[in-house]
Amino acid sequence: MAEQVQELVAAVQGFTMEVRTLKAENSVLRQVVSARDPPPTDIPPMALSSGKFDGAPKKLKEFIEACMIHFAFRHHAYAAEQSRVGFMVSNMTGNALVWATLFVTRNDPVLRDFDGFLALLKQAFKRPKTTYGACEDLLAIHQGSTDLLTYITTFK
Repeated sequence: MAEQVQELVAAVQGFTMEVRTLKAENSVLRQVVSARDPPPTDIPPMALSSGKFDGAPKKLKEFIEACMIHFAFRHHAYAAEQSRVGFMVSNMTGNALVWATLFVTRNDPVLRDFDGFLALLKQAFKRPKTTYGACEDLLAIHQGSTDLLTYITTFK
């Protein structure tokens, strides 16, 4: 009987050592996991507040800003430059979509270069600075029902 008790004590001591080892490993693993970024989630893309970009020069700035805000809050989903370009193209319509389709059908390398694509987009659809355009903008100025902060940021 004493022999069986000694065997049980030895087994318990062995189990105790294993539990301590597992606890130490678990603690290390928890630290590693907590130090990582949260895993990306499969959140479907949101509709842009500006709507789809049709190529109207007046709407270019608003479209680009809406896309940048979208990317900022979904950085895991848009880590690759090609995914950002793809999102922008998927939110185009009209003349803008016709313009972007040329790059897509040729599998142009600019589709994998976000900054390059953005530069070409701005070049193609920027509003020309003319006296007529400036006069048109001045005549269109009105605060309307928007708050002052929104009104001011439109001109930045």
